[in-house]
Amino acid sequence: MSDVVLQATGITRSFVDADTHVNVLRGVDLELRRGECVALVGASGSGKSTLLHILGGLDQPSSGTVLAAGKSWVQMSEAERSGHRNRQLGFVYQFHHLLAEFTALENVAMPLFVRRVPMAEAQARAAAVLGAVGLAHRVGHSPGELSGGERQRVAVARALVTQPACVLADEPTGNLDRENARAVFALLRQLAREQGTSFLIATHDMELAAQTDRIVRMNAGLVSAG
Repeated sequence: MSDVVLQATGITRSFVDADTHVNVLRGVDLELRRGECVALVGASGSGKSTLLHILGGLDQPSSGTVLAAGKSWVQMSEAERSGHRNRQLGFVYQFHHLLAEFTALENVAMPLFVRRVPMAEAQARAAAVLGAVGLAHRVGHSPGELSGGERQRVAVARALVTQPACVLADEPTGNLDRENARAVFALLRQLAREQGTSFLIATHDMELAAQTDRIVRMNAGLVSAG
């Protein structure tokens, strides 16, 4: 089995804004290997979020192909994309997007409920992942009862509960103070090493990016290494 979990080839993405044709991505090639933790850095507007959406099958490229766990997004129906995304990918964003009316355990178990995993099994798996991110003592708390750093850890656990090949993280520490940002980033690195999950992390924070296995820079819709 190939150790490439995500592969983008020749990705372009264009929009029409009023009468202006905007080229956001201009031929991006990128590979992410199993267990690799990669930082995606670049100024605001450089195309990082657009690229993550396309890599995750949430948006379609104007041209080019993306293989996620060996399968092309463009060759799937919307239902197939949704199922493949649920099985193979996890997502973490700057804002945690937890459901306020549910506990940490229920929030983490949600992707398994979508997959129709039996409730007892889903809750057991969610509890195990919450333990892995250091929140075994907070499983019954709602998001409003958690600190900012704890809420983001719950979001990380939710992304990991389906045992995805890859997690796409868009500024996952951007809403945290320095101490919590470092703790969450260290957690992502640890999980990549221990579980073999790959992480592609879009970030403005060069101090944190320097701790990853590799840095990919975006500038004007193109990527370069280092």
